[in-house]
Formats: sequence, structure tokens, C-alpha cells
Amino acid sequence: MANFERLAMVTPNGDDSMIRVRVENVWSTLDVENGEGLSFLVVDDEGTRMHAFVQHFADAKRFKRLLQKGDWFTITGFSVVIVRNEIRMTKQRKEIVLKRNTEVGVSELFNGFIPLDLVPFQDVKNGTVHDGTSYTRDFLGVISSVSDFGLTVDDSMPRNIHNYDPKTTGSIDFVLQDNDGNHLNCRAKGILAVLFKRNWLCYGETGTNICLLTNWRVVGRDGPIQVEDEEGISTFEYDPPGHHEVVLVYCRLHQEEDLSDE
Repeated sequence: MANFERLAMVTPNGDDSMIRVRVENVWSTLDVENGEGLSFLVVDDEGTRMHAFVQHFADAKRFKRLLQKGDWFTITGFSVVIVRNEIRMTKQRKEIVLKRNTEVGVSELFNGFIPLDLVPFQDVKNGTVHDGTSYTRDFLGVISSVSDFGLTVDDSMPRNIHNYDPKTTGSIDFVLQDNDGNHLNCRAKGILAVLFKRNWLCYGETGTNICLLTNWRVVGRDGPIQVEDEEGISTFEYDPPGHHEVVLVYCRLHQEEDLSDE
């Protein structure tokens, strides 16, 4: 049986490591200085997430064909770089570099439960999860209201120095509520906003409308929006499979925290 390295344990010196991961998301990037790129969000069976990117865009088609969203793969011959910025995509201060000699193999499915990084709504409201949190987190709640489409400024959009057009994109705002009645004002932007609107039109007002937000960023606690999507890696899911079990574990964790405080 192969000896897989956990994502939390890979280092810049471990070029001979083999990892086994599931591809959570795939997205194209565009930067004024670096041009086009291709990125992946991968997760291992411990729930550790990491950003991976293709080193040379000429190899993007190969990796896009090999690494399909939702499937499990083994990866060898990659490099690991340290993320110096405080604001980053995942908790890990590392990223995987997919190179020309990187090899990808299909792996058997992992059917166990992959932990989520669920954040209590009250922690956002009281500032325990600080504004502009360093990395993206997960949220689970009931959609209590949804606004119509609007325009919002998105400073993350690339723009060359000769272009003065505003950095605006379509957006949709909605409110999530937890079991304790706490609310979070959330915003989806761009393509994700369109998908959210379509899903709401199909499934909204037909049941409890439980929604799981995966890899979203806390952007404030006192302003109009507390949680916002991160382009490329953020996803949402209506009535996610196993959400009742997730809520049960979530409640037990809070009970344990309450008891430990006494």
C-alpha cells in the first residue's frame, strides 16, 4: 500500500512526496502581470485544503484533463512553496506547484466524512473571527432572505494601468440564520451570484432551505456584509447531503465548549 503524505505535512523540501487528494474546484485565473493561469483547490481525507496551481500555462490543458473536479487522485513530482501573504486562500501557508514532470494517477474513492471548518455565527458577530480573516472558512445555516441582483465594486478584479473603467461585477446578497437566531449578511459575486440566483429560483421557499457555504471569507462584522465569496474556490450547496449529521456534530462541539468554560 502506498505511503501518502498528508497535506499538512508536505514541505518545500519534499519533492519525492506522494499525496492523495480530491479536487474540490478548478478555475482559470487572469492577472495583468502573469497572464492566464489554472488553479485547483484540493483536500485530503483529513479535511486539509490547499491551493495548487500550474507552473507553466502551456501545461494547463494537460492538468485540466487529468484533474477532474470531484474525483480522487495521487500526485507526485510536485513542488511546495510558502505563502508569505497573511491574506490567503486556505489555512495552510503552503501551495502546491504542478510542474511538467508532475505525475497524476487515479485513486480509489474515499467514502468517509471529510471534516468541515464550520464557523459559529456568533464568533463572526463578536469579532472572534476577525474582519478580513486570513483564510476562507465554512458556514451552515438557513437562508432567511435573498435580495435581487445588484452591482458591487470588486477590487480583486485585474485591470491594466491604462484602463479606468470601474471594477464592478454583478452580486446578490442573502441572509443566513443559525439555530440560535444569529444572522450573517452574505454576498455572492460574479458567476457564483448567477448560480445562486438560479438555485434560489428553483429551490427557494420550498422547504427549510439549509445552505452550506464552503470556502467563504469573513470581511467584517459591523458593515452591511459579513461574509463574501472568494473567486474560484467558494461554493454553496442547498440542503447538502448529511447536513443533519453536520448540525448534530456542530451542536455537540458547542456543548463541549460550553462545559469546558464552566
